[in-house]
Amino acid sequence: MICGYCQKAVIRNLTVKELLFPWRLSDFELCKDCSGLFSRIDPAANCLYCSKSGVTGTCPDCQWWQAQRPAHLLHHHALFQYDEGFSEWLSRYKFSGDFRLRHTFNQQVKKHLQAYHGYLICPIPLSEERFFERGFNQTSAFLQAAGIQTTELLVRSRHSAPQSKKNRQERLQMPQPYEVLPTIKHITKRKILLVDDVYTTGRTIRHGAELLWAYEPAEVRSFSLAR
Repeated sequence: MICGYCQKAVIRNLTVKELLFPWRLSDFELCKDCSGLFSRIDPAANCLYCSKSGVTGTCPDCQWWQAQRPAHLLHHHALFQYDEGFSEWLSRYKFSGDFRLRHTFNQQVKKHLQAYHGYLICPIPLSEERFFERGFNQTSAFLQAAGIQTTELLVRSRHSAPQSKKNRQERLQMPQPYEVLPTIKHITKRKILLVDDVYTTGRTIRHGAELLWAYEPAEVRSFSLAR
């Protein structure tokens, strides 16, 4: 096994389960040193609707969103805090194009998404311009690296500056950038999980959810690596 971040060999004792079922061993996992670079979100101390850390109950952001869309509550889960450690990883993976880092969170993503059995897993799409600039969709890539089957439901028809270049108000005022694909007709009464790399204001994921809700799915939830 090698570390999905530093790319060094991971030396550790195997568990009894791993010894009995060696074919289930992953080729990638985080080494002890690299694991310490990321801060897991405490499930007992975060917003019930968006995983914002340090909040009990519903955060002010989600209260605002719920006032805008009272008929559609969006439950979002994230694994890590968007802090210095995660920002450094994202810069190397997403903006410097280190495609190897798609394997960094294989085990964490796979374990978390086991709770979404039966859901259509839909990665947030990139515009054609951003895809050709970057060379890959960072969200689709980390899902596929973890062995997660994905379903494309949306296409980004409007190209704009990266979200990282916008302030909070500019993000919230961003016009609808997505369109639905013709195959979307099959989502009625289906459960859908929208996936992105980072949840900041929630505007990006909610743009996608707003289009999908029109087709009467059974449920739309969302997930990101960081919040």
